Amino acid sequence: MDQQQCQSCSMKDHCSQVYKTLGESKIPNVLTKVILAFLLPLILFILTIVAAERLLTEKLINEAAINLISFAAAAAVIFLYLIILKIWRRNN
Repeated sequence: MDQQQCQSCSMKDHCSQVYKTLGESKIPNVLTKVILAFLLPLILFILTIVAAERLLTEKLINEAAINLISFAAAAAVIFLYLIILKIWRRNN
């Protein structure tokens, strides 16, 4: 906000107190939880599909079978990751 808006605000004396209180908050950081819950599984899923397709392209000719096996492998990796994450969160 610019200074002109702050000067005309009826709550201008309380803003610094609110920001000070928010800055001293003891709540845990959410960013790591978001990365572990959403971003990392998505990256693992994509990497597993790419790796499986590269490995299976040389061994299988049927493209439908390659896609199905790649998807199943990616789903298995994500399922395993989520189980490991749940166990790790329980212990920490």
